[in-house]
Formats: sequence, C-alpha cells, structure tokens
Amino acid sequence: MKKRVIGVGILLLIFITISISINKHTKLSKEPVDVKDKIKLRIVGDNNFKPYEYVDEKGEFKGFNIDIMKAIGEAMDIEIELIPMRWSDAVFALENGEIDGIQGMSKTEERKAKYLFTQSTVVNSHAIFIMKDLENIKDIEDLKGLRVAYQEKDIHEERIRGIPGIISIPRYSQIEGIQALLDGEADAFIGNRMTAVYYLNNIKKINKVKTIGEPLGETAYGPAILPENKLAYRLLEEGLNRIKQNGTYDKIYKKWFGHQLSYGHFVLRTYIKYIIIGAGVIGIVLLLLFIWNKKLQQEVAKRTSELETANKNLKAHQERIYRLAYFDPITHLPNRVYFMEELEETIENLADNEKLAILHLDLDRFKYINDNLGHNIGDEVLRLLGVRLGELISKGDLIARGGGDEYLILLKNIEDISKIDTVVDGIIESFKEYIAYKDYELYLTTSIGIAIYPEAGEDSISLMKNAEIALYEAKEMGGNSYFKYNVQIGKREYDNLTKLNQLRQAVTNGEFILYYQPKFDIKTGEIIGLESLIRWENPRRGLIFPDEFIPLAEETGLIFSIGEWVLREACRQNKEWIDKGYKPRRVSVNISARQFQHYNFLDMVSNILEETGLEPKYLGLEITETTAISDITYTLDVLDRLKELGVFVIMDDFGTGYSNLSYLGEMNIDELKIDRSFIWDLDINEKNRAISRTIILLAKQFNILVTAEGIETEKQLNILKELGSDTGQGYYFSKPIPAKELEKLL
Repeated sequence: MKKRVIGVGILLLIFITISISINKHTKLSKEPVDVKDKIKLRIVGDNNFKPYEYVDEKGEFKGFNIDIMKAIGEAMDIEIELIPMRWSDAVFALENGEIDGIQGMSKTEERKAKYLFTQSTVVNSHAIFIMKDLENIKDIEDLKGLRVAYQEKDIHEERIRGIPGIISIPRYSQIEGIQALLDGEADAFIGNRMTAVYYLNNIKKINKVKTIGEPLGETAYGPAILPENKLAYRLLEEGLNRIKQNGTYDKIYKKWFGHQLSYGHFVLRTYIKYIIIGAGVIGIVLLLLFIWNKKLQQEVAKRTSELETANKNLKAHQERIYRLAYFDPITHLPNRVYFMEELEETIENLADNEKLAILHLDLDRFKYINDNLGHNIGDEVLRLLGVRLGELISKGDLIARGGGDEYLILLKNIEDISKIDTVVDGIIESFKEYIAYKDYELYLTTSIGIAIYPEAGEDSISLMKNAEIALYEAKEMGGNSYFKYNVQIGKREYDNLTKLNQLRQAVTNGEFILYYQPKFDIKTGEIIGLESLIRWENPRRGLIFPDEFIPLAEETGLIFSIGEWVLREACRQNKEWIDKGYKPRRVSVNISARQFQHYNFLDMVSNILEETGLEPKYLGLEITETTAISDITYTLDVLDRLKELGVFVIMDDFGTGYSNLSYLGEMNIDELKIDRSFIWDLDINEKNRAISRTIILLAKQFNILVTAEGIETEKQLNILKELGSDTGQGYYFSKPIPAKELEKLL
C-alpha cells in the first residue's frame, strides 16, 4: 500500500511538470521599423476563425495567420496591413481588387482556377461534432432528419447541404457553428477540427462533445492572391520561404498548434482534475484508496493509449506538411522552397570566378489545355514535361516546379558562359516535339527568363526576381524565346513597382478628378453631350493622363475600383447639373474591357444610377470595337440588357478592330464614334475620307448616330458636314476641361 501511495505522488509530480512545460509559448520579438517608402500589401482575414485569425475582446487581430504575415513583413522588409472582416466580405474584396490577398484560404480545384495560391502553411481537416451524451449517431448517414450547423461559404458547404434529409443551420463563422451545437440550436456541427477543438478548450467544454465517423477530407491551406497580382504572390511566397528557412515558421506553428491543440493536452488536464479529486479523498479509508487507485491505473492505461495515438497522428500530419513544403504533388519534382534552399547553399559554396544561372520557364498558352481538355490531362502534361526537361540538364544541376505552368532550372559550376546557351537552345528545340498522351499529340512552346550570377544579382532573392523579370520580357517578344536579364530592364521594373504603389495610394487618397469634353451638333454648333475623361492629380508629378496609368490599373485589377469611381462621379456630376437647371445632356463614360466582362458589371451600372438618381437616358457607356468583338455572344447579351435598362450605348474607336460588319446590325448600339486616326488627315487622305463616308452610310442604314472625334480644323469639320456626320468632338471645339470651367459653356 505504501508503494501505491508513493506511486501516486510520483505521478502527481510528473503531471505538474508536464503541465508547466505545456503552458510555455514561444514569443516572437518585434522591433519597430520605419515603414517610410516600403512596399505595402493589404491583406485580409476572417475576424472569427480561431486559432487561425480572430479579433479578441480587446479589439486586437490575433492568431496563427497574423503571426505568419507579421513574420513575412519583417523577413521581406515590407509593410503588411492586416484587415479583419467577415469571410464572405474578404472574398468579395479580393475579387474586386480592393486588397492584395487573403492570408488563409483552403485550396480546392474550383478556387485554384480563380486564385493564385502560395505554398501551404497548414493542412486542414473537417470533422463531425455531436454532444457526448448522444449514443445513436455513429456516422454521417445517421444525420438524416437532424439539424446540422456549419459555416456559410465553407469549402464543404455543397457536400454538407447534399447530405440526405438534414436541416441546414448556416452560421457566419466556425465559432458560431459550434456554439449553435452547445446551445441546442443544432444536433451536429461539421467544420474545421482545429478551430472547434481550440474554442471548446478555451471555454472548458471539451468534454461536452465528441467526434464521430471519418474526417471529411484534408485540404492544403495558405495565402491566396488574384492571378494578375504577381508582385504580391512573389513577396508572400519568398517571405514564406525565408521564415521557414530561419525557423520562425516552426516557432509560430508550435505556438498555435504544437501543444495547445494536441489531444494529449486535454488528456493531461483531465488527469490533473482526477488527481486533485483523489488527493482530497486519499485519507478517507484504505479500502476506498485501493479501489480508487485501481481505477486510476485503468484510466492511465486508457489515456496513455489515446495519447500515443494522438502523437502518432500529429507526426503523420507533420510529415504531410513537410512533403507539401518541399515537393510538388503533381510532377514529383522539388518545389520552389527546395529550389531556394539549394540556390542559397550553392551561392555560399561558389568558388572565385565561378558562375551559376537560373532559368525560369513558363509554358505559352498552357491555359488552353486546362480549359479545353481538363486539369487532369493538363497535370499529366506537366509531369511528362518535367521528365523531359530533367533529361536535358547535367548531373548536379537542379530542376523544380515553380508553380502553375512554370519550371525552375539551376545550372551550377559554369566556367564557360556558352553552357547556358547550349542548355537553353536544347530546351527550345525539344519543344518542337509533341507531347503524346492517350489519343492527344500536343505541341507546346515555352518562354525562358535567364538570370546569371553575379551580373543579375548576388543573392537568391535578387536572382529569382530578375529571372522572372527576364521571363516577362521573353513573353513580350511573343513567346517561344528566351531573354537574359540586364540592368536596363531592372530599372524599368523598379519604376513600374514605384508607380503601382503610388497608384494604390491614389485610389485610397482620392487623387482622381474628371475632365469633360463637349460633343457638338455639327450642323448647329450646339453642345448636345459630354465625354468624361479621368485625370490623376499626383502630389509629386502633377496632372497625369490616363494612358500612363490605366494599363497598369488593368493589369493589377485596380481598374475595377477606379472604373466604378469614374462612373459614379460622372453620374453624380450630371445629376447636379440637371438639378441646377442646366439643359439635360448625356454624359458618356469609357468602359474598359475588364470592366465590361466582369460578372457584376450590369449590377454596378444599375446600382449607381439608383444611388445618384440620374435617369438612365442621360448616361452613355463607351466600349471599344475590340472589346465588343472579343466575345460576341456575351457582348450581344449585355448590350440588350443595357438597352432594357435605358442606357445609351456607344461603340468607340470604330474602324480599328477589323470586325465583321454583319454584327453591326445585331448589336443594340445607339452611336458610332469614328476613330480619330481617320479624321486627322481627312482633308488630304482620300482613303480615310472614303472609309469615313462608308462608316457614316453604314450607320445610317441601321439608324445609328455618328460622332467624329479628333476634329482639329475647320476643313475637317466642313468635310464631315458634307459626309453627313451627326456630331463632332475635338480640340477645334474644346479641349477636355474641369467641371467648373465647363459650366461657363453650358
């Protein structure tokens, strides 16, 4: 009996020691930095998704993802603004280009088609939770007729709602879903296992629930960006590389998941509870102590077994994370993280005058294979190409998959620079052979960017960045070619990056204004309409015209917020003029191709008209001929719906798009604008005069108004009167002017 008492004391000492060690957390120190002139990224996350990301009772944004983003910002020397919001709002903000990325999103096939994912930070699994006292529910099939809670927009939402006979209980967050189970509003909860366990542990109700059945599946989880935002992708990807290499990632992971979410932690807490109870009754009677001790031994054996199982699962989970972190699951090649570590090690061991080179390959128009043949065939083609490329490099060199349809090649031990040209020529030549898969013979080409050490950089980040810059140059040359990085190209890329940061600030600070150019009736000289034209009032450079910043806005997705502002401001200003008593006139707004093809374009137009109170007939939307014919079926549908709304539709730059004139009769448009290239030399160029005459006659056949833009001389005006043009626009009448100055003409 004395031995048993001593044994209980030893057990108590062990458990107290373990409890103290469990509650130690690694704390990441942070030094204040000057963020002046730093690159800034705007990243959002879910405001209630513990332990990944959440706003605590003090209003602080905390969690695993927040620590990861802060570590990336410190590692890359950039500023990352972290913004909490509801999950559905976060997805909407990303798709509208209002932010750079979402700091954590589960990767699915559907999402891979819409977003660009960096390497994964964790692997998530979903589980089914029920109250512990329910005995008749063993698996997912037993949920029929029961109330099942889940998070709205969850990656398994369709699968959950497809369970036969269940009553769906959607909630805004995972926490609200598990709380619905605890409050009796639901019979079961299906959601993220780590989040549920973390929350239940914090509110001390871990013993009230249990999981049933098999997990619903595992998904990779990490930052997501729009495909156009290559800059944000590169910064986050390289940031993850660095914090994984320097050990910061491991500290953050252990802080949030390493101990506090392990099942063994909860078991140990249960042990301590039992030991305290046992210590209180240890002096009652020897018989009761003997019985209690026997039961404790049985419980220890049971809990130890459970702890071993939990540790085994944790180890397997960590091994899966390692495979995801260092190897590509499709091609089985090393991934970008592996490549970066190998590159840095190679740079450290370079001998004097020894060189190395990075080849960054991107397959030209590979998207068409995925879109037309499916991602399964596309993945197999990527695997076969990886094998072929691996046969073209020397032993000791390295090939890796860079993500998407990209490959990275590291050429080492270069003593003769001609080795690079030999390898690149061999790669280009190899693409002349088709890829054979099943019944398909697929011909592909590739673009290659080349960065050579030390000319293109003396560290891994510089070399990778400059190889990608060179790749873009190869793409600009039409593909199926290669380009070597040089200093001039690097300066141009830096200038673009600076301009992008300033453009983001302009959107935030409201630095845009609208100018207006009048449209005149050619016969009477009366102002019958206005065209709104955006200008950027840059605090450093002054007034900037749209041709300097609109292409960059389209490339990065900022065009959506800029275009929406232009439309709203033009409608607001026109309504103000009408309310002041000026004669009602139509104001037209130029619509970019990306705006026109966006899924919510029609809703945006309708909402702004309703918001500003402007009658639809006083709004004109100008789309270019090239935009209209890019997807004629879509265009015809949108134009019909705009006419139903009552909006005036104008085809801009007509005559430059080489469109099929038969479509003109099908398109529901009100006005054509003859491109200024046909007007400039109208008085001396018979060919352009004949083209203008033909366009005007054709438009009259379809009852469409004609506007000639770019009129600068009286001779041009007289010729256009003769040809029958309805309206004119150009410097002969008036240049674009601010709203206040225009009121003098109205």
